[in-house]
Amino acid sequence: MLRPTARRAVRTTTMAAAGLLALAVVLPLPGAAQPAPPPEPARELADALSLPPLALGVPVAVRLNRGQAAFFRLPENVGDIAALTRRLARDTDTVLALYDSHGRLLEEDDDGGDEMLASRIDISATQRGPLILRASLLDGGAGRFEVMLEAAPARAADAPPRTLAEAAGRPGLTVGEPLRLTLRGRQEAYVALPADAPDLIAVTRGLSPGTDTVLTLVDANGRELASDDDGGEEQLASRLEIPAAQRRPLFLRIGTLGGGGGTFDVVIQPDAPAATPTFPRSMREATAAPALTVGQTVPLRLRRGQSALFRLPEGDIAVVTRNLGRGVDTVLTLLDAEGQEMSEDDDGGGGLASRLEIGAGEARPIFVRIRLLGDSAGTFELAVEADTPQAVTFPTSLEAAAAAPMLQPGQAVSIRLRRGQSAFFMLPAGQQVVMTRDLRDGTDTVLEILDPNGRMLAEDDDGGGGFASRIEVAEVGKGPLFVRAGILGDTGGQFELVLTPR
Repeated sequence: MLRPTARRAVRTTTMAAAGLLALAVVLPLPGAAQPAPPPEPARELADALSLPPLALGVPVAVRLNRGQAAFFRLPENVGDIAALTRRLARDTDTVLALYDSHGRLLEEDDDGGDEMLASRIDISATQRGPLILRASLLDGGAGRFEVMLEAAPARAADAPPRTLAEAAGRPGLTVGEPLRLTLRGRQEAYVALPADAPDLIAVTRGLSPGTDTVLTLVDANGRELASDDDGGEEQLASRLEIPAAQRRPLFLRIGTLGGGGGTFDVVIQPDAPAATPTFPRSMREATAAPALTVGQTVPLRLRRGQSALFRLPEGDIAVVTRNLGRGVDTVLTLLDAEGQEMSEDDDGGGGLASRLEIGAGEARPIFVRIRLLGDSAGTFELAVEADTPQAVTFPTSLEAAAAAPMLQPGQAVSIRLRRGQSAFFMLPAGQQVVMTRDLRDGTDTVLEILDPNGRMLAEDDDGGGGFASRIEVAEVGKGPLFVRAGILGDTGGQFELVLTPR
């Protein structure tokens, strides 16, 4: 009767200046089939090139101290394989990265593995080696886990490439022919684009429930040129414009967000030049066109790189963007008659919408330019509204503040400033803290401490966290001190000003 086979653990340890890197592998006793013991992991990518490759199916236990990484050489000519981490110790969050022999990053994964916080990278047999796998921990932490290589399930001959290198050797997408894809969480596919095509649009459509696609345009070196998440017509679908002038070769990297994967179509189609826009695109055209009127709403669709310009009416008005398409982020810029920028607003309309207030006292003609942030494309509405200025309940000059009641500790003053306006308050004696809070719709405040002659003694922009401001005040010299509260960038905004004991 044979004795049950026992198992033993062999631990190999290397020491380095940065700390301890440990590798443990479970090996069978003599008499059983014994795979070659895996090598110690290298501390640097270049050192891994001289090591024997990892063996398939042999788990390698790794312990990393803070800031450490382990590098392994991968085997060649073994077909499609998957590198994964598993059996993660508590709070361990692994990251796997694949490099070629020149140190170029080919692929990286954080949480694509089967276990929580585990990682996985699928490696095609068509990728030319040698290849190096780096195992590290998110944010340079410490932890224990296993690295393992396993044979990947057989792929269909017509399966889309999973790497840029593989896509470079395969035929590209055909204009007008949809490619049906099924990706699991964190998985990506690459496809080549036609070399001599006109302007194109790449879109995803026919998404299975819960699928959230993302398209990224990359060049032959993997450099990202443009990306889109939710710009498509369907919910969570994507849309990318690809100009004919973009230098080829070009590739699409196709993936999903949220770690859930999904099934969908990818299709490229000609992007026929749009009809001449019905809105002015230059100062000359805007000057010749009628001014907008109060209450008027203009629906707009801007292509990538386009801007629209309009002459504005007389009176106290507000220009706003609203009903933004998915992912649209507008920017409004106020221009004088010479085309010089006077003020700008990105998100003052709430969310990604914009808002500019223009007083009746502003010299006319005056113009607004509308563009989209990030050189994107999309639809939205531009509206002109009457904006009756609210009665000012706070001093707007140093002289007025000197004659008004001083700001009291614990008092919160609600302030709404128009473009170019500031609020001034006299401060009580003693050590105090002045700060802004409850900032509305992208307001970015700035605080200044002034002496009785208006000389600035201290200033703060974002010391209160985010766009809020905060200044600690101590008595300096003779006479009272004052605070000026304003808006950065000569725009309007709304916030609260608060004084508290230091």
